[in-house]
Amino acid sequence: MCNLLVCVLVAGALRIASANAITLDPVLSDPVFQQLTNRPCVIGENSCHNVGLAGPVLLPPNVSSYDTFSLIYTVSDIRATIGDTFLVGVDINQNSNVQTLSLFTMLIGGVVQDSYSPDSPTPVPPAPGGNPGNGYADYLLGNFSSLAGLPGTATVQFHVTMPAVNAGREQFFLIPAAVEVVPEPVTLSMFGIGLIALALAQRSLRK
Repeated sequence: MCNLLVCVLVAGALRIASANAITLDPVLSDPVFQQLTNRPCVIGENSCHNVGLAGPVLLPPNVSSYDTFSLIYTVSDIRATIGDTFLVGVDINQNSNVQTLSLFTMLIGGVVQDSYSPDSPTPVPPAPGGNPGNGYADYLLGNFSSLAGLPGTATVQFHVTMPAVNAGREQFFLIPAAVEVVPEPVTLSMFGIGLIALALAQRSLRK
């Protein structure tokens, strides 16, 4: 037996542990991801550009930590604005103070579907590819579950916890996942070998 608070905490921890794992990667170079009207903020500050998606929930200024939920959207809201698959760009406020991220989740129907929840808070200094200007992603949160197949009425919400922040405010914005990927050299080599083999096979058939 456990008291109500302990049961709730244990259930919440198990729910996050069983969620799909979100990845966190720094933006080190091009392509640079800028927050635009078609890349709307879900959590951020009043310089965010949003068209087609309500929000964002504004982070409070001059605080030392965040624990903030976005608005509750529907799958139809997200789908019409950004599509069924997306990344989340994180623009870190430029400051010498060490800032940390300990949680980012996506809830579907009120249940945690995807979660970034490291064992200890992750330092998130401004990344070298993030551009010092306001509205450029320093980090990309990825590997979110696709919304494809979900009913349009299903709810979507985001939750972020940053236990250490500076006086400025961050932006968390959606980016379409259909980003052009440059093939690795090994992939290009295999592709070239395949073309040569195909050409030789066709030549042999003609003979």
